[in-house]
Amino acid sequence: MRLAIAIETSTRRGSVAVQRGTERRRADLGESRAHASDLVPTVDRLVRELGGEPEELSAVLVGTGPGSYTGLRVGIATALGLARAAGARARGVPSGEVLAFGALEPGCGAYHLIDGRSGGFYVARFLRTADEVEVVEAPIVVRLDELPGRLAGSSPILSDAATAASSGLAPEILERVRADVQPDAAALLTLGLARLERLGPEPLDAIVPLYLRAFGERPPG
Repeated sequence: MRLAIAIETSTRRGSVAVQRGTERRRADLGESRAHASDLVPTVDRLVRELGGEPEELSAVLVGTGPGSYTGLRVGIATALGLARAAGARARGVPSGEVLAFGALEPGCGAYHLIDGRSGGFYVARFLRTADEVEVVEAPIVVRLDELPGRLAGSSPILSDAATAASSGLAPEILERVRADVQPDAAALLTLGLARLERLGPEPLDAIVPLYLRAFGERPPG
């Protein structure tokens, strides 16, 4: 029976989801510093709960960020190890797209905002369609003083409390922030499997953390 695993560790509290046939299980992980120790045991527990065996693994999906540097490295390394060991097909999915897919209703759009440290912020804009996520504005790195212009309009801003607090945005912009959502493995599982079916697997060496500074508009500062 087909077994699929999704790993999303771009935030401090990651998550894992497993599907075997039509049944699913999902679990939260500990804080980011514990990802390395509890990720594989959590995956194994969910697989066993579904009556699965490691050799049944046929698909691995993993969030590629942006987000926690350590969390992404642990999550992606684990996903690649599982895929190689089982000969499973794999795809990486940007975590902002995972967030938009899980947080938005079809037809709704939103910005994604993350504190990139060193004075920079990661900004992107997405549109949730019936069964996909359209990238309206690709992720870039911008300076603090550029944020108001980049977040123009009335669309919600998917972010987190720490980023919102450090952004210095005007109250009318902060009112649009949704800090109650984060990228989740359940949404990754659904979106990733659909892309795997439609687009096929990625080469394993192409699945890497999405560190945006390399292709942002310009370095912050």
